[in-house]
Amino acid sequence: MFPTVRVSFAGCRAEARYGVLLDVVPVDGKRYRYAYHRSSWLVAGKADPPAPARLYPHPDSPFSGDQLRKQVVSFEKVKLTNNEMDKNGQIVLNSMHRYQPRIHLVKIREGGGPITDLSREQHRTFVFPETVFTAVTAYQNQLITKLKIDSNPFAKGFRDSSRLTDFDRDPMELMLMEQQLLRSPLRLYAGSGDEEAEKRAAWARTPPALQLLALGRPWPWPQPLNLPPDLWLQKPTPPLRYCPYPPPQRPDHTPSPRHPL
Repeated sequence: MFPTVRVSFAGCRAEARYGVLLDVVPVDGKRYRYAYHRSSWLVAGKADPPAPARLYPHPDSPFSGDQLRKQVVSFEKVKLTNNEMDKNGQIVLNSMHRYQPRIHLVKIREGGGPITDLSREQHRTFVFPETVFTAVTAYQNQLITKLKIDSNPFAKGFRDSSRLTDFDRDPMELMLMEQQLLRSPLRLYAGSGDEEAEKRAAWARTPPALQLLALGRPWPWPQPLNLPPDLWLQKPTPPLRYCPYPPPQRPDHTPSPRHPL
């Protein structure tokens, strides 16, 4: 889960042992959709039945009170899924629903086993409203895609400018956005009112390469039109002009020997 939930504690007893757990609960009973022309989330109907709640214990638990006072507890290994049949201990969520992460500090009992029911434990629950988020299977906003490329430590390979030229970098970022476009509610057919306006606005903002993907056109990777490697690795300069995407197929057009395109 990115961004990562990180917490610190104060006032813990040095000699006591504590468990730190995280769970994620629905904020409300609604399902949402992203309005492209408004850049905001709108209510789309009633929420789906919630998935079974799961408690995620921090892998370094239990902590001593002294440890909790001196360090920040990071839940960087938390994984989310929308697979209700998951057996790997991941937190199960419904896509397009809003959720609130919660942190639980549990005082460990002598001889106590794994924590499965908070109501039976001596604990405190902490909620930070600024951590509310909407679960998605594909990013609805291209700015969020860029934020993750720039900030997520697992996306370091896409930020390494020493290995990518300016001409290569854009296709790499477009490949990350491919899933967003193909799995978004965008479709090329007539709709009604606001939905059609949203889809047309989103299509207008979509890079040409992703428009080709949505239309079923092949992705020209790694060298479009079989251009020479030295030409592919550098930016074209006038008067040289070429199209990096396959030309449209015209059955009635006979290619010229001098101008095959």
